[in-house]
Amino acid sequence: MSGSLHEDDVERERHTDRLSSDLIGGSSPIGTTSGFSLGVAEYFLEEFGPMQVHDDQEAAYIISGEGQMSVNGRIYPLRAGVAVSIPPGAAHATRRTGPAAVKLVYAHGAV
Repeated sequence: MSGSLHEDDVERERHTDRLSSDLIGGSSPIGTTSGFSLGVAEYFLEEFGPMQVHDDQEAAYIISGEGQMSVNGRIYPLRAGVAVSIPPGAAHATRRTGPAAVKLVYAHGAV
């Protein structure tokens, strides 16, 4: 399925540590047949939120803000332009360390 939409046209899901929107796949009106999904999230807490674990691989690309991501206990510094690879089954969480939320694009794909 193909299509186009702007992130402002998708309802944001509120979580304890972030706001997120599936733009392709997931709960988006633009679905996929391959299990691929892409979305945008804004992490607003100064402390790490709940750890997330997925069966698929994930990649994150930081758009703005400064923060840290914990992936299986290893801490990665975040700022605009940084990409992080998260392997399947890895416990991960993100937090902001600067004054603004960490905004990132995330993608999930089958292994």
